[in-house]
Amino acid sequence: MAIGMKRLEVLGWWFNEQAPTELPRPQLLVAPAAPERRAALAAFLRAGVALVRYPEPSFCRFACGEEDMGRADLTDGRFVWPEGLAHYVERHDVRLPDHFVERALAQPLPPFALPKAKFGLYDAGPWIAWGKAQRACPDLGGFEIPTLDVLDRIAEDLGPVPHEAILACRGSTRELILAIAGGGIELHQLKAGGRPPQRFAGWHEWPLCGDAPQRSAPSPMSGKPKPGVPMGEFFARRKQPRDERP
Repeated sequence: MAIGMKRLEVLGWWFNEQAPTELPRPQLLVAPAAPERRAALAAFLRAGVALVRYPEPSFCRFACGEEDMGRADLTDGRFVWPEGLAHYVERHDVRLPDHFVERALAQPLPPFALPKAKFGLYDAGPWIAWGKAQRACPDLGGFEIPTLDVLDRIAEDLGPVPHEAILACRGSTRELILAIAGGGIELHQLKAGGRPPQRFAGWHEWPLCGDAPQRSAPSPMSGKPKPGVPMGEFFARRKQPRDERP
């Protein structure tokens, strides 16, 4: 990030079931608001100025049938949000952070100098922190979306375990999140003698940040896993002869 660069605070980045991260699930942020308040907020969102445009449109995470919700990121000079965010507010009563709502309802879109889109301009940290405080973010601490080479290594070790896709992995605990038939997901530990697989009907059953007890706590017999071992490094070590491993 360039020194002194003013960053834009992200709004409306949502959890993706096919590429899971700790972004909020909009279904957990529904709270009806007065119609006039909701309309004013949506109008402010639509008045944002296009900053970046993408080749593919966004789609609604509520599966309401809306599959073309715009292709741009809009900004008011302080925040940045997807073009389709107004749809979530109007159609699905999705809440947004109070400090943004107060700004949006206090005045029309103020004049501003459009920043140049560059790496590091967007700041998603406050958005994720707010989502966690609202208990709207899946507990995926330490999980990573695997790269293609890591996927190949995992598939080799996973063997005949039935699954439709490998969604995420966590090297420190050797855990995988698998998509399984019927729309469910499975937490699978990739080691002999590990914990039995844990199945969920869907992401709506997955624990949220702030839930207790922690889903990922090691069993008393397994010992405490070493923190911070990326899945790629874990598999690279496994490829080494035993006497050469660190």
